[in-house]
Amino acid sequence: MRLSKAIQQYGAMKQMIGISFEDGMRVLHRFCEQIGDGPVRFIAKPDVLAFLDRSVLSNVTWLLRYRLLKAFFEYWMARGELAECPMPIPRQPGVVRATIPHIYSANELRGLLCYAALKRTPRQSNEFGPQTFRALLLFLYGTGARMNETLALQFADVDLKHSAVTFHHRIAGRKRTIPIGKHLCASLRRYSDSVDRAGGCKHFFVGRAGKAIRSIALTLAFQTIRRKAGMTQQFDTRRQPCLQDFRRTFAVHCMRSWLREGKDLRSMLPVLGAYLGHVSPVSTEAYLSVTPERLSRQLQQLGSASV
Repeated sequence: MRLSKAIQQYGAMKQMIGISFEDGMRVLHRFCEQIGDGPVRFIAKPDVLAFLDRSVLSNVTWLLRYRLLKAFFEYWMARGELAECPMPIPRQPGVVRATIPHIYSANELRGLLCYAALKRTPRQSNEFGPQTFRALLLFLYGTGARMNETLALQFADVDLKHSAVTFHHRIAGRKRTIPIGKHLCASLRRYSDSVDRAGGCKHFFVGRAGKAIRSIALTLAFQTIRRKAGMTQQFDTRRQPCLQDFRRTFAVHCMRSWLREGKDLRSMLPVLGAYLGHVSPVSTEAYLSVTPERLSRQLQQLGSASV
């Protein structure tokens, strides 16, 4: 029996006995998309582990998915479709899979911006043009903003006259206004002047026909140019450079610049945290662990002085 058919029948069984299983079906369908729709009996432990470790998950989420897959395989073992359960050893409570964010170099950033500005083929995402793509990448790196708050940015939130941008936290009701550099401001002004807003879209970054840009479209487009630029992790293929790493790169480059200038990092970290919209200083301090090794001596001195 093929995996897709096994998933369909398993979901029908859950529905028949009155169990709501929509979330579980989504997980199983994603599992099928990742490993392929082959026979259930050929699924191996590495397939399951690769799926569970594909994203950075909390222990709770990882174990919930583990138990869901285990129950699914045990169901088909009882019906003779599997000789043994292809489940790996479960993650122990308190164990967190180490992840190393990618800090882009200046050359890598230039390469990505060049590829973003190229015209894409019709087979690729046609949701937004190359000028919008390049402006988005410049903004993400130049402000350290999150992808979701960048795509939600309204035209009225960008004050190019005073070189400032305002982000709104819709759920918490908070907002923060940050200054932006003159080079980024000039790039955003050129982009804004080129955008046709006849469709009435209020977003600052707009796709073709004046529509808002979906995060999935931006993510897929970025992964395409990342591969073209040859940026692929060889030691951990599950964790490739991504758009979220622009935020981390911004933070690390700020700290590197301050250390070069001889500034007191202890006094600058709260400023960086406020700029990035961190609620807790712990979130900002986490970037210290991914600062380049050549700055380790200064960071050790900082740590000693703060004890």
